[in-house]
Amino acid sequence: MEEAWKRTIDYELDMFFKDKKSRGDISKRLMVYSLEWLSVGYFSALYMAGKKFSKNSLSVKCSSDEVEAANRFLEDFFRDSGIGRLKLIGESGTRYVYRLEGCSTCSNMLPLDRQICYFEAGIIAGFLESKLKRRVVVRETLCGGLGDDYCEFVARVR
Repeated sequence: MEEAWKRTIDYELDMFFKDKKSRGDISKRLMVYSLEWLSVGYFSALYMAGKKFSKNSLSVKCSSDEVEAANRFLEDFFRDSGIGRLKLIGESGTRYVYRLEGCSTCSNMLPLDRQICYFEAGIIAGFLESKLKRRVVVRETLCGGLGDDYCEFVARVR
């Protein structure tokens, strides 16, 4: 696993020095990959940071508690902030499935054989918890880190 992280970081560094237009995304990804490679508990820290940010700050900006309008707000936030194109693709009362295309964390990266978009999962979890007033757990099921073309998140309401 360590070799996969080193290979990915080396690739991102090469891209950083070749493509000046994408330096912002690459800089973020280099930081994320390096921290993940070196840190213990990094996954839960990113998830909780995203959740806390979304629950305490982002969801407050959304005036609607109606699920459909709130999901549109969340989709707009992901797009406008450059995180990626989020879309609710399935819903069954206690389960929501989201697809994220063009994810700023993992899009077009070398596969690492694991999911890595914990911050994005935390944002979704915190936002839904705030709007539904119930505990929500989000798990990433597809990811660029696994070699998938897009990310997919399953949110379960407890």
